[in-house]
Amino acid sequence: MVSLLGLVGTPPTAVFLGKLQVFTATIDGGYGWLAGLAVVNTVASLFYYLRWLVPAFLQQPRETGAEALEPAGRWAALVAYTAGAASLAMGIAGAAILPLVTGPLIR
Repeated sequence: MVSLLGLVGTPPTAVFLGKLQVFTATIDGGYGWLAGLAVVNTVASLFYYLRWLVPAFLQQPRETGAEALEPAGRWAALVAYTAGAASLAMGIAGAAILPLVTGPLIR
C-alpha cells in the first residue's frame, strides 16, 4: 500500500519530495501550465492505483478448502515491510537533507 501510494506522490514518501522539486522547478522556469498538466496526470494516476488498493482491503478471501489463500511467506512479508519503511524513511529524512543539496547542478 505504501509503495503504490508512494508512486502517486503522497507525503511523506520519497517520491513526494521528488515531485515537489520537479513541480517547483517547472513553475520557477515559467512553465506553470506544464506543472498544472503534471498535477492533473498525478490525480489521474491515483485512479489507477486505487483500482489495485480498494479490492485488496474490501474483499474477503474465499475459503474453499484446499484452495484457500496461503500467506506469501516470511521473506515476502519482510521485503514488503522493508520497502514500505524505506520509502517512508527516505521521505522523512529527505526533508532534512533537501536544503543541503539545493542549487544548480553544475557549479
